[in-house]
Amino acid sequence: MDTIRKATQGYRRDLPVEIDPKSITLATKGWNEGRIALNEFFVLLNQAVGLNELTIIPPPGPNQAKEYGRSGRRYNDLQKKIKLCQNRGGPALSQAWGQLMVSGYLQDSCGIPDLNDYFSQEL
Repeated sequence: MDTIRKATQGYRRDLPVEIDPKSITLATKGWNEGRIALNEFFVLLNQAVGLNELTIIPPPGPNQAKEYGRSGRRYNDLQKKIKLCQNRGGPALSQAWGQLMVSGYLQDSCGIPDLNDYFSQEL
């Protein structure tokens, strides 16, 4: 992670600037090193717990999203529901909003699905 910080040091995120190709290469290398270290941690944790819950992050490439086994559509849907809940004032106030709004079905007032189901998704 420190490699990525050093590679992006001095670049302001709010201004469109030309980024040096060497910085991109260095940041990509740092991300890959972090991915490998995180995968090693996931493998050790899975072995220690005796479960295979944590999925390792595959190497970059055209099939990375398929190999990882997470749905981009479900992620975007979850992010939209979280933002909607935040706009309603969080879980406490969203129940009041939910009681004021007329809907034909019962659901969580925030609309956020059970995170256990989300994180154990299989494609």
